[in-house]
Amino acid sequence: MVRALAALAVVAAVALIVFSGRDEGAEAQACFGIEPFEFDTLEAYDNAGLYLAAIELAAEGAAVPDFTPPSGEPHGLDYPGLLKGSQSDRIDQEPDKSLRIPPTLLKSVVWVESEFAHAHGDVPWGGVGQVSRSFDCGFGLGQITSGMENYAGSPSVKQALVGTHFLFNVAEAARMLAQKWNDEFVPIAGDGDPASLEDWYYTVWAYNGLFYTNHPQYDTAHESSWLNWLGYLQHPMRDPMRGDMWHCNDPSAPTWISTDGINPWFGRGDYTYPELVYGCMRHPPEYPERLYDDPEYAPTPRPEATPEPAPIEVPEEPAEAGEGEESQPTDVEEAEATATPTPTPTPTPDDAPEATATPDPYAWPARGADGVARLWPAVEVNMPDPTIPAVAAALSPQVYFPCSDSFWYDGCAAMHFPTSFPDLGIEPHQDPTPPVDPTLRDALIGEPKTLIKAPADVAIAVDENGVAGSTEVTVQNVGTWIAPFRVQTSDPWIVVHREGNGRLHGGVAVGVETTIVICTANYCSELITKRGHDTALIITVDPELLPEGEDVQGSVLIEPLLGEGTITRIVVHAGPSVETTEESEEAHEEDLEQTLEHRIVVPNVARDEEE
Repeated sequence: MVRALAALAVVAAVALIVFSGRDEGAEAQACFGIEPFEFDTLEAYDNAGLYLAAIELAAEGAAVPDFTPPSGEPHGLDYPGLLKGSQSDRIDQEPDKSLRIPPTLLKSVVWVESEFAHAHGDVPWGGVGQVSRSFDCGFGLGQITSGMENYAGSPSVKQALVGTHFLFNVAEAARMLAQKWNDEFVPIAGDGDPASLEDWYYTVWAYNGLFYTNHPQYDTAHESSWLNWLGYLQHPMRDPMRGDMWHCNDPSAPTWISTDGINPWFGRGDYTYPELVYGCMRHPPEYPERLYDDPEYAPTPRPEATPEPAPIEVPEEPAEAGEGEESQPTDVEEAEATATPTPTPTPTPDDAPEATATPDPYAWPARGADGVARLWPAVEVNMPDPTIPAVAAALSPQVYFPCSDSFWYDGCAAMHFPTSFPDLGIEPHQDPTPPVDPTLRDALIGEPKTLIKAPADVAIAVDENGVAGSTEVTVQNVGTWIAPFRVQTSDPWIVVHREGNGRLHGGVAVGVETTIVICTANYCSELITKRGHDTALIITVDPELLPEGEDVQGSVLIEPLLGEGTITRIVVHAGPSVETTEESEEAHEEDLEQTLEHRIVVPNVARDEEE
């Protein structure tokens, strides 16, 4: 039984939680030489339906609405469109925004990057916590690295949106993939046709970096020879037994070879990045079992079955009219002919009729012959065949090294290879995914309305033991779904964090229509949830960074990034003359009406069961 505990009981339970509920996860690490941004995010419980919908919107360039945050700073997440054709064809060509990234390709890229986990592994599905971050500053679903460096101390609007909201994270993944497709320095495969999956080979490679480790002939066991490949006659190859692409952990895949039936002989590290992405397209990962068994979490809302109309009792027909008399309708017939049809009420979860099958393109995933449901239908795709001379020449070390050494200056036309070989019966494939329903974006955006409760001024004292005082700020979403926000500080001595953690540069507040998972039954013996999520921010100072012997003044800006809300500015005072931590009596109160009635606008979000 899903239930929301009383506030005291929740606090007591949370105090005992070390890992709150997702079974897998790795610690986030600092980036190379740079203090990374810290963001909080919502890990959607329905990481299949919602994330797949977000990716399909992003692939068509339809994920980002037309909006400007209160600061007026541009978000820079708009889809650039795609060029088409050879390098010469693309000269002076404007990108076409009607051309999409193959959706299944983008889904596979995101899966390879994150396995559809947007938050840190300690955050349960349906919970709020630290966004997933790799050792090299890759954030969230798309493991966005470029542009996420913390050089300024406070995040840009774009950085905060990418780090706090899954929809904008995958939108940036799509934007970056499109940018690499359009880049004049990235080689072109095939005819440069965005509709051909095989033509994305170099773009997929470039998403992970055009490094030699992703070359199909690179082998770590022979790295010293590989680096001197030009003078090496026996060109080292990856183990040919691995097949042409990764099995994506599908035991039914031909390349999943095992001696014990449990562990595959060739693992992820035995494949190049394109082989990983194309492999998961051909062998889709499993649909989460926890969602498949619960009809509430279908990929998109299941259409309601139309109830059979109740039978109408018709009174006995009167005696037949005499000859020449006009037959008159009965009262019931007349009522049926003139009555306005009564709309069918929307059923509640308790009395909802059995759902009918959802039409394509968001069909409920049927289990395959192996009894496993998949996240998307398998898509056939060809990998570069090194037995074809034109392909072998393009991927030879004699071509690759000069391109790499010149930083791909001229686009490396020598690395171009065809993807169509009619004489061999080889033709490129297209993604069969139908166009996305654009109304899904409104559902994934919701109607966020941010309310910030904070003092206008605060004086923070540091006692004789060097311990600084603090004040608390609350960020609420009195609207619906996810309200992302960013935190900016004017000076490094001002610290904004959440309880028990370091600095926080951005986070989310979640409307009360959404059930937030605090701890799963695996860790707490029962599922602990609450309604919505408010973020409590703590403002304090770092005594070691305070200018010595002088009074200083700085500020904290909290900016809602989506929906309604205005920037809140909190003036912070510190120094020798500040003896006691005090807040001004005048507090910020945004003129936002709080309401107990919240419309659920996002499909498939967890809901508490009725008591």
